[in-house]
Amino acid sequence: MTNPSAFVSHGIAHAQRALSAVAVMTNAHLTPSTLKRTLAQRARAELARLEIIIRRLLVLMALGLVLPPVPVRASSGHHPDTERVETKASGRLTGLAPRVLGPDMDRAGLATAARSCGPVQAAPILARLAALQELLAAPEAHAKRLARTLERQRKAGEAAPMALPMTRTHRLPPELGAIATALPELLRTAFKSWETSG
Repeated sequence: MTNPSAFVSHGIAHAQRALSAVAVMTNAHLTPSTLKRTLAQRARAELARLEIIIRRLLVLMALGLVLPPVPVRASSGHHPDTERVETKASGRLTGLAPRVLGPDMDRAGLATAARSCGPVQAAPILARLAALQELLAAPEAHAKRLARTLERQRKAGEAAPMALPMTRTHRLPPELGAIATALPELLRTAFKSWETSG
Protein backbone atom coordinates (compact mmCIF):
# COMPACT_ATOMS: atom_id res chain seq x y z
CA MET A 1 0.00 0.00 0.00
CA THR A 2 1.77 3.13 -1.21
CA ASN A 3 -0.79 5.66 0.00
CA PRO A 4 -2.31 4.78 3.39
CA SER A 5 -4.25 8.07 3.56
CA ALA A 6 -6.17 7.17 0.38
CA PHE A 7 -6.88 3.73 1.85
CA VAL A 8 -8.13 5.31 5.11
CA SER A 9 -10.42 7.79 3.34
CA HIS A 10 -11.75 4.97 1.14
CA GLY A 11 -12.32 2.83 4.23
CA ILE A 12 -14.09 5.64 6.09
CA ALA A 13 -16.40 6.19 3.12
CA HIS A 14 -17.37 2.50 3.12
CA ALA A 15 -17.79 2.48 6.90
CA GLN A 16 -20.16 5.46 6.58
CA ARG A 17 -22.19 3.54 3.99
CA ALA A 18 -22.37 0.53 6.30
CA LEU A 19 -23.50 2.76 9.19
CA SER A 20 -26.19 4.20 6.94
CA ALA A 21 -27.35 0.65 6.20
CA VAL A 22 -27.63 -0.05 9.95
CA ALA A 23 -29.56 3.21 10.40
CA VAL A 24 -32.00 2.16 7.66
CA MET A 25 -32.28 -1.37 9.10
CA THR A 26 -33.20 -0.01 12.56
CA ASN A 27 -35.33 2.92 11.27
CA ALA A 28 -33.08 5.25 13.29
CA HIS A 29 -34.59 8.33 11.60
CA LEU A 30 -37.90 7.48 13.33
CA THR A 31 -36.17 7.06 16.73
CA PRO A 32 -38.10 3.93 17.70
CA SER A 33 -38.38 3.15 21.40
CA THR A 34 -38.08 -0.61 20.91
CA LEU A 35 -36.68 -3.04 18.33
CA LYS A 36 -37.46 -6.68 17.66
CA ARG A 37 -34.99 -8.87 19.53
CA THR A 38 -33.52 -10.47 16.39
CA LEU A 39 -33.16 -7.08 14.70
CA ALA A 40 -31.43 -5.66 17.78
CA GLN A 41 -29.00 -8.62 17.86
CA ARG A 42 -28.20 -8.15 14.19
CA ALA A 43 -27.69 -4.39 14.64
CA ARG A 44 -25.40 -4.96 17.65
CA ALA A 45 -23.31 -7.46 15.68
CA GLU A 46 -23.00 -5.06 12.73
CA LEU A 47 -22.02 -2.17 15.01
CA ALA A 48 -19.44 -4.30 16.82
CA ARG A 49 -17.76 -5.21 13.51
CA LEU A 50 -17.88 -1.59 12.33
CA GLU A 51 -16.41 -0.33 15.61
CA ILE A 52 -13.36 -2.58 15.12
CA ILE A 53 -12.88 -1.41 11.52
CA ILE A 54 -13.33 2.28 12.38
CA ARG A 55 -10.96 2.02 15.35
CA ARG A 56 -8.30 0.43 13.14
CA LEU A 57 -8.78 3.03 10.42
CA LEU A 58 -8.34 5.80 13.00
CA VAL A 59 -5.15 4.18 14.32
CA LEU A 60 -3.79 3.95 10.77
CA MET A 61 -4.71 7.62 10.23
CA ALA A 62 -3.09 8.60 13.54
CA LEU A 63 0.15 6.79 12.67
CA GLY A 64 0.37 8.81 9.45
CA LEU A 65 0.12 12.18 11.21
CA VAL A 66 3.12 14.35 12.01
CA LEU A 67 2.21 16.32 15.12
CA PRO A 68 3.94 19.48 16.30
CA PRO A 69 5.60 19.21 19.72
CA VAL A 70 3.36 19.85 22.69
CA PRO A 71 4.10 23.27 24.29
CA VAL A 72 5.45 23.00 27.82
CA ARG A 73 3.08 24.57 30.33
CA ALA A 74 4.20 26.67 33.27
CA SER A 75 4.26 24.94 36.65
CA SER A 76 0.99 25.00 38.56
CA GLY A 77 2.79 25.43 41.88
CA HIS A 78 2.07 21.84 42.93
CA HIS A 79 5.00 20.36 44.81
CA PRO A 80 5.49 16.61 44.52
CA ASP A 81 6.69 16.36 48.14
CA THR A 82 3.32 17.41 49.58
CA GLU A 83 1.25 14.74 51.29
CA ARG A 84 -1.32 12.80 49.31
CA VAL A 85 -4.90 13.75 50.07
CA GLU A 86 -7.03 10.75 50.95
CA THR A 87 -10.58 10.63 49.61
CA LYS A 88 -13.31 8.05 49.85
CA ALA A 89 -12.43 6.70 46.42
CA SER A 90 -8.69 6.38 47.05
CA GLY A 91 -9.11 3.59 49.60
CA ARG A 92 -10.89 1.12 47.33
CA LEU A 93 -10.00 -0.57 44.12
CA THR A 94 -12.58 0.17 41.47
CA GLY A 95 -13.24 -2.51 38.91
CA LEU A 96 -10.33 -4.72 40.05
CA ALA A 97 -11.88 -6.64 42.93
CA PRO A 98 -13.35 -9.99 41.87
CA ARG A 99 -17.09 -10.30 42.16
CA VAL A 100 -18.86 -13.37 43.40
CA LEU A 101 -21.33 -14.32 40.71
CA GLY A 102 -24.19 -16.61 41.46
CA PRO A 103 -26.04 -18.69 38.86
CA ASP A 104 -28.63 -15.95 38.37
CA MET A 105 -26.26 -12.93 38.53
CA ASP A 106 -24.95 -10.85 35.65
CA ARG A 107 -21.49 -9.19 35.29
CA ALA A 108 -22.59 -6.12 37.25
CA GLY A 109 -23.60 -8.30 40.18
CA LEU A 110 -27.30 -7.73 39.64
CA ALA A 111 -29.87 -10.48 39.73
CA THR A 112 -31.13 -11.40 36.30
CA ALA A 113 -34.45 -12.88 35.36
CA ALA A 114 -34.83 -15.77 32.99
CA ARG A 115 -34.26 -14.93 29.33
CA SER A 116 -36.96 -12.44 28.45
CA CYS A 117 -38.87 -12.41 25.20
CA GLY A 118 -40.28 -9.63 23.11
CA PRO A 119 -38.89 -6.29 21.94
CA VAL A 120 -35.79 -4.66 23.47
CA GLN A 121 -34.95 -1.02 24.13
CA ALA A 122 -33.62 0.73 21.03
CA ALA A 123 -31.91 3.65 22.82
CA PRO A 124 -28.51 1.95 23.50
CA ILE A 125 -28.21 0.75 19.90
CA LEU A 126 -29.23 4.13 18.46
CA ALA A 127 -26.76 5.88 20.80
CA ARG A 128 -23.92 3.63 19.57
CA LEU A 129 -24.93 4.31 15.98
CA ALA A 130 -25.06 8.09 16.56
CA ALA A 131 -21.66 8.05 18.30
CA LEU A 132 -20.03 6.26 15.35
CA GLN A 133 -21.68 8.59 12.84
CA GLU A 134 -20.45 11.61 14.83
CA LEU A 135 -16.93 10.16 14.98
CA LEU A 136 -16.82 9.62 11.22
CA ALA A 137 -18.11 13.15 10.59
CA ALA A 138 -14.77 14.54 11.90
CA PRO A 139 -12.23 11.69 12.07
CA GLU A 140 -9.18 13.98 11.92
CA ALA A 141 -9.75 15.40 15.42
CA HIS A 142 -10.09 11.90 16.87
CA ALA A 143 -6.99 10.73 14.98
CA LYS A 144 -4.94 13.63 16.43
CA ARG A 145 -5.94 12.72 19.98
CA LEU A 146 -5.18 9.09 19.27
CA ALA A 147 -1.78 10.03 17.80
CA ARG A 148 -0.89 11.86 21.04
CA THR A 149 -1.96 8.84 23.10
CA LEU A 150 0.07 6.44 20.94
CA GLU A 151 3.10 8.74 21.21
CA ARG A 152 2.85 8.75 25.02
CA GLN A 153 2.59 4.96 25.06
CA ARG A 154 5.61 4.62 22.78
CA LYS A 155 7.71 6.97 24.90
CA ALA A 156 6.69 5.07 28.03
CA GLY A 157 8.22 1.93 26.52
CA GLU A 158 4.98 0.03 26.03
CA ALA A 159 4.80 -2.69 23.39
CA ALA A 160 3.29 -1.81 20.04
CA PRO A 161 -0.44 -2.61 19.78
CA MET A 162 -1.43 -5.66 17.76
CA ALA A 163 -4.33 -6.03 15.36
CA LEU A 164 -5.51 -9.61 14.99
CA PRO A 165 -7.33 -10.70 11.82
CA MET A 166 -11.08 -10.11 11.96
CA THR A 167 -13.46 -13.01 11.88
CA ARG A 168 -16.73 -13.19 9.95
CA THR A 169 -15.68 -10.61 7.36
CA HIS A 170 -17.85 -12.56 4.90
CA ARG A 171 -20.87 -10.96 6.61
CA LEU A 172 -19.67 -7.48 5.60
CA PRO A 173 -20.24 -5.84 2.22
CA PRO A 174 -17.48 -7.10 -0.16
CA GLU A 175 -15.37 -3.93 -0.27
CA LEU A 176 -15.63 -3.35 3.48
CA GLY A 177 -14.69 -7.00 4.04
CA ALA A 178 -11.58 -6.51 1.89
CA ILE A 179 -10.69 -3.39 3.88
CA ALA A 180 -11.16 -5.24 7.18
CA THR A 181 -8.95 -8.07 5.92
CA ALA A 182 -6.16 -5.70 4.81
CA LEU A 183 -6.10 -3.56 7.97
CA PRO A 184 -4.11 -5.91 10.30
CA GLU A 185 -1.21 -6.17 7.84
CA LEU A 186 -1.22 -2.41 7.18
CA LEU A 187 -1.15 -1.72 10.92
CA ARG A 188 1.65 -4.23 11.46
CA THR A 189 3.70 -2.45 8.78
CA ALA A 190 2.88 0.98 10.26
CA PHE A 191 3.95 -0.14 13.75
CA LYS A 192 7.35 -1.49 12.53
CA SER A 193 9.10 1.74 13.56
CA TRP A 194 7.60 1.64 17.08
CA GLU A 195 10.71 0.18 18.75
CA THR A 196 13.33 2.07 16.72
CA SER A 197 11.85 5.59 16.67
CA GLY A 198 12.10 8.14 19.41
